[in-house]
Amino acid sequence: MNKDRNWTVLFIGGASGIGKSSIAYEIARFYGVNVLEVDDVHLSVKTVTTKEHFPAIHYYDSGINWQDVGIEGNVKWLIDVSKEMAPVLKELANRHIEDKLPIIIEGDFIYPEFTVSFDNPEVKSIFVQESAKNQILQNYLSREGGELQQYRSEISISYGDWIADTCRQNGIELIESRPWNTALSRAVKCLL
Repeated sequence: MNKDRNWTVLFIGGASGIGKSSIAYEIARFYGVNVLEVDDVHLSVKTVTTKEHFPAIHYYDSGINWQDVGIEGNVKWLIDVSKEMAPVLKELANRHIEDKLPIIIEGDFIYPEFTVSFDNPEVKSIFVQESAKNQILQNYLSREGGELQQYRSEISISYGDWIADTCRQNGIELIESRPWNTALSRAVKCLL
């Protein structure tokens, strides 16, 4: 595989529990760059903002239980948070471009259409999909255990389907997470 990197910022998005973090860290090792997890950025933004400025990010602070809003309600929330995170991620990406500091930005809260809003060849994106709910369930169980993983895997499948449809409509790179042993080579091929 060709290790020549033709990007400065690489967004890797997809639903939770599908293996995108594993793929992101493999790509990072391959190219010798760092990974920034959007979950960390999300928590930072949540800590220093209010519901008035970021209503989706603070949605569950009002006592609403994520288990009560259904799969569609959770997918809508994921999409809304992704939209609210877009300007924050744009500033992070612009800083890395300006300073020529390569970075992979990985997470659930990456709005696919946002990644193509950059008119800059130094910014690339790959979205990862896992089509098998049982695989996501197994990923959750092996990572965290617990009783709510069935419901979480249903949310991930639904959110992943929305992401995949959005990527296809906008010509955004989309790869399947499996087979695991070829994920790196398939991702690198998307970046050429």
